[in-house]
Amino acid sequence: MNGLFNYDSPIPQLIMRVADVIILNLMYLLFCIPIFTIGAAQAGLYTAAKVMMDKEDDTSLTAAFFRGFKAGFGTITLSWGLVSLVVLIAIYVGVMAIILGASKWLVLPSIAVAAVYQCLLPIFHSRFGCTFRQIFKNCVYLLLYYPLHSIAVGALIWLPVILFAVLDLYVFMALTPAWLLFYYSSAHLFAHGIMKKPFQILIDHFEETH
Repeated sequence: MNGLFNYDSPIPQLIMRVADVIILNLMYLLFCIPIFTIGAAQAGLYTAAKVMMDKEDDTSLTAAFFRGFKAGFGTITLSWGLVSLVVLIAIYVGVMAIILGASKWLVLPSIAVAAVYQCLLPIFHSRFGCTFRQIFKNCVYLLLYYPLHSIAVGALIWLPVILFAVLDLYVFMALTPAWLLFYYSSAHLFAHGIMKKPFQILIDHFEETH
């Protein structure tokens, strides 16, 4: 019986993993409060998710979060802000176009692509680190060559929140404990798994050509 509660046994490890997910989620939300830091907070959260999934990396998850946040603050904040502006303009133009009689299916795809691209920016930068120009170029590459992976990441991070907030605000509010405690950190853990193969292919290609 005592063996079940040893440090290395499944139950304590599960409890610690759940606690890590909650702590990271709360840190992410805290660092998102200034709004313009959301991109850098996503980079920090993805960096911590990568460390959590890497059994050979014993880096503190909070240290990993701060490392990713700090590394991505300049490049990610600027690039994420620019794409956010594009998304807002696309939404405004889309709403006006729909009001004037255009089909929503002519408008929504462009907004969705911009939103997915926005999700890729902090994830790519936290994995590789790159310049402002490189991150825009490489995220376009990801969208073109790995559209299903890219869309899955974007949908995972933003779609449930947007759908519940727009379609049923009551359900959105009822799910507040999920948003606060574990949703975003869990989403980035799954995003790490989704992008693992595309990123490994990029790494292998780089090693072959250099």
